[in-house]
Amino acid sequence: MRFKNIVGAALASAVLFGTAAAQSVSGVSGSDVKAGEDVVEYRFAFSPDNDGREESFTHRLHYQHGFDDSLRGRVLVLMGNKGGEALEVQAVSAEALYQFLESEKTNGWDSAIRLDGILSTIDGKPDRVRIGWHNAFELSKALELRSVLLLGKELGDNHRGGLSIETREELTLKIHPKYRVGVQAFNNFNTTAHIGSFDEQRHQVGPIVKGKLTDQVKFELSALFGISDDPTDVDFRFFLSYGF
Repeated sequence: MRFKNIVGAALASAVLFGTAAAQSVSGVSGSDVKAGEDVVEYRFAFSPDNDGREESFTHRLHYQHGFDDSLRGRVLVLMGNKGGEALEVQAVSAEALYQFLESEKTNGWDSAIRLDGILSTIDGKPDRVRIGWHNAFELSKALELRSVLLLGKELGDNHRGGLSIETREELTLKIHPKYRVGVQAFNNFNTTAHIGSFDEQRHQVGPIVKGKLTDQVKFELSALFGISDDPTDVDFRFFLSYGF
């Protein structure tokens, strides 16, 4: 009953906060699952006017729960607006992540498989199902590498053929017991039916600073700069999470 109440509150709160899909509010999440952990996270992204594109805002709120030391569930709502338009709900999603490798047993390697379903709430936009492979590597006591591979299939109105291909990478260095700095890369290679040229794909890189404000509150500050023609010139991002 408590779980259902928290999920309902998270969904309702997301509608109040709002979000936009033009910019990325996706992260390079880790693979470590903790039993009984509850987390609510708010994410915000802003893209200023550039190349004839209007400024746009994205907001996302999600709630996740660790059912045991291997299985984690998450639900989220995405909203957005651009050019002074009203906020609108753009998508709702649910996902499950199953961790099958533990760093304590693999010399610093966590690995997990993720399944998610994304339901579009915008007319003419396709729904999507995806499978992902999440990895985190402790390269040293201070250096961590994360990577995500996502394969997806679009469904419904105006869907593209083939499988979508996405990768995400993050390399961070611990500079303080509570803080890390590093770089992220996000790559969307379109679909197997039409990969296209580099500039037709979505490639972004940029810096990240993240850490703990308290034992329960974590933050991320980052910027993603487009290095191909398809994405916006820059997305400024802020994530804030509360664990309980």
